[in-house]
Amino acid sequence: MIRAYLLPAMLLLLGVNLSYAETAAPAPGSNPPPRVFVLPVTGPIDKSMLYVFRRAFQEAASIKPNAVIMELNTPGGALTETREIIDWIRSLQRQGCPVYAYVNPDALSAGAMISLATKGIFMSGGAIIGSAMPIAVSPTGGVQELSDALNEKMLSAVRAMVVGLCQENGHREEIAVAMVDINHPDVVIDGEIICPKGQILNLTAHDATRVSQDDGRPILARGMADELAGVLAMIGMSDAQVQRFSPMRVERLARWITAIGPLLFGLAVLAFVIEYHTPGFGFFGFAGIVLMAVHLFGHYVAGLAGMEELALILLGLILLAVEIFFIPGFGVTGVTGIALLIIGGGLAIIPHIPDVPPLSGLDPVTWDSFLPGVFRQFLISLVIIAGGIFILHKYLPRTRLYRSFVLANDMSASEGFVSVDVEAQQALLGQDGVAYTLLRPAGTAVIDGRRVDVISNGDFIAKGSRVRVIACQGTAVVVQKIDEADADQGTAGAEKSGDA
Repeated sequence: MIRAYLLPAMLLLLGVNLSYAETAAPAPGSNPPPRVFVLPVTGPIDKSMLYVFRRAFQEAASIKPNAVIMELNTPGGALTETREIIDWIRSLQRQGCPVYAYVNPDALSAGAMISLATKGIFMSGGAIIGSAMPIAVSPTGGVQELSDALNEKMLSAVRAMVVGLCQENGHREEIAVAMVDINHPDVVIDGEIICPKGQILNLTAHDATRVSQDDGRPILARGMADELAGVLAMIGMSDAQVQRFSPMRVERLARWITAIGPLLFGLAVLAFVIEYHTPGFGFFGFAGIVLMAVHLFGHYVAGLAGMEELALILLGLILLAVEIFFIPGFGVTGVTGIALLIIGGGLAIIPHIPDVPPLSGLDPVTWDSFLPGVFRQFLISLVIIAGGIFILHKYLPRTRLYRSFVLANDMSASEGFVSVDVEAQQALLGQDGVAYTLLRPAGTAVIDGRRVDVISNGDFIAKGSRVRVIACQGTAVVVQKIDEADADQGTAGAEKSGDA
């Protein structure tokens, strides 16, 4: 009975699905709606914000939207981070993706510079843009006084940058210069001085969108919109599919991890050093792995370390582990592992630089400009490692924890302790046996029916190989590998001397 209704039901479901597919599918010849990527810029522009930007621009480049809108609400920030963000914007636009700025409600200082890097600026009703004069900040956070020469050097670079951005994107150069240089000429629009010399320019939304009667262009912004939908309408993408970027909390955590990166790296190496000097694999080995993983995780989230850098560091750790635990001495494998760690760690500190030509009047940002920071972080790590090793050797033996692991009392012969039976050991000289374990070069062999700790004469000897005792040096029993013919001759010789 059930089977009788099964076929009609399946045909009905198939018809519904086909009709839905016809309704959902775009009509032949119609274009899909444009895609717009919205990137919120909220709060100070610092290193943690830069980490967010790196991931955001990489995500935008991967989805290839028709436009990017940066929604700005920022009081400004550091010039170094701002310049990298501007280069990311220019890189996207060179790939054919226009970037627009939506000031909602403030784009001050670095926020104004970022707005100038876009193809068009839009503002909400109560928005303000401007006050982009650079200032030097001391390590304590206050404003640092500079000499006139140094101040002019810093100001001229910023002035050249904003002028270059205006030339690329069609903004008014005199407006940009008035935002960054207090000694600018009077800014005159339609015969009216809107910013006299000696003042830094700030523009409200109404002032910025005012259209000049002389050339028919707005002073700065192309229009006002209280919502993002209004901006989409003004750029001709009202029907766009909007994808809003969402920052992750872990990216703010990455800022602190990278800030203490040299400490984490140094402590990880110290943990591996302690683990190397202790038997087995325990707490310090796991601690070193965790510290190194946190160090790499922070740099990966920060957009500094990619899969290539992580692969180099992982391969370096593997080679070091092979050198320490499987190969006697320290040779090419260990040196290669250390070199890979240094190269991978160095590359993990250098960010990926957007491929854009420099603005007129500015030197290009190249990877070698980050080398001083790389050397500084490595120097800090080396100081931590050297200081840690010195402290461990000097003070660790005096601690109660160390004494709990180390035998402090002597084991004298008068108390019945015997380190080795010298006569019995000398009797092994010339005898043959079988390698009970792999000798690399130390291991165990069965000689005269008992297990003996031995060491080879430098060669690796496989388990089950025939060996002969060639020397007894103190507590060490030295053996060498022999073939079956040598073993038979040794046995025959021993029997002949026994008969005599």
